[in-house]
Amino acid sequence: MLTPPQRSNLPQVVEPRRLVNQGVTLGGNIDPKLCVRFADAVIEISQPIEAELAFDVAEQGRKVVHIAASTTVLVACQRCLEPIELPLAIDTVLGIVWSEDEAKSLPKDLDPWVVEEETGDIAALVEDELLLALPFVTYHPEDQCSVVLSPSVEEGLNEDEGVENPFSILEQLKKQ
Repeated sequence: MLTPPQRSNLPQVVEPRRLVNQGVTLGGNIDPKLCVRFADAVIEISQPIEAELAFDVAEQGRKVVHIAASTTVLVACQRCLEPIELPLAIDTVLGIVWSEDEAKSLPKDLDPWVVEEETGDIAALVEDELLLALPFVTYHPEDQCSVVLSPSVEEGLNEDEGVENPFSILEQLKKQ
């Protein structure tokens, strides 16, 4: 039986300038231990974080990195608080710049990766992009969610009969 090839862990820190000049593409896994903020935002990172980063020179000599990454995480359903398995995938291109001033000169469609020193942390870069890919709110489909409104609750939400309007007193004062 064939087993899929094992992907090695990517280095945490790289030299983006050198990689761009060489046109390098890095592929492998990001160690989840390096993604503390991402791990805190989800219940669990249930699949390896697979990433591919292609360093290149784009139009007008801009240095860019094309990032494609994917993983599966468990997040809480906002209705029943039970875990939901959520596949995440990112595919983006960032402009590599050395300062905030340079970042301002990038075209509007190109987000910056500010690398102020010789080295850049690609684990933090992928982590940032995965955090941005998380949805604000997650729900199970209604037929799979463990929280079901009982018919009496649903009826109570739709009926206004027998409930006194708190502004009825103001209405009576206005008539006087």
